[in-house]
Amino acid sequence: MNPDFTGYVLAGGRSSRMGADKYSLAIDDETFLTRAVNVLKPVCGSVKLVLNQTQMIETNEPIVRDFFAERGALGAVHAALKTCATKFAIVLAVDLPRVSTESIENLKNLALASNKYTAFVPRAIDGRPQPLCAVYRARFCLPTLEQLLNEKDSASARDFLELIAPKYVDQNRLSADPHLLFNVNYPADYEHIRSSTV
Repeated sequence: MNPDFTGYVLAGGRSSRMGADKYSLAIDDETFLTRAVNVLKPVCGSVKLVLNQTQMIETNEPIVRDFFAERGALGAVHAALKTCATKFAIVLAVDLPRVSTESIENLKNLALASNKYTAFVPRAIDGRPQPLCAVYRARFCLPTLEQLLNEKDSASARDFLELIAPKYVDQNRLSADPHLLFNVNYPADYEHIRSSTV
């Protein structure tokens, strides 16, 4: 556990493609929400949930809510950075159930080892960055994201990453699991991740 890091589980998505709340899906009798919280707790001084402005869920974890309504994942990252009182914010989307404590620990250590970058973002096997499983220097990244959300209604995660120029980290530096950054969006994704071997 490191007091310089606050963990944020992003759980406020609409889950429209899944047809059910993704945070309540389960693997091995553990919900995605519980799984994500348990992944972050050993690494972070505290862990909070980021929800949209109207969402109600039963939880014992502290909750923060989106400041920008209907802005998707970027709005959730903004809420995390806006409420982060520590040097670093670690964000983890609830629909990345194969992310492990070990991989977050490795990402955290990379962040601690370098002062050159404002963020540390894993890059999947196919080369795509995953900004929803990343470490951000909160006070450096927040003004950029806030300005982007104010100026551009359709801002994307790619827009944000281009502005902050993060350090990209190939996923195999974080974990040997080829499914580490597998994103569960559809029922078929859920079945695939449940049947894949750890």
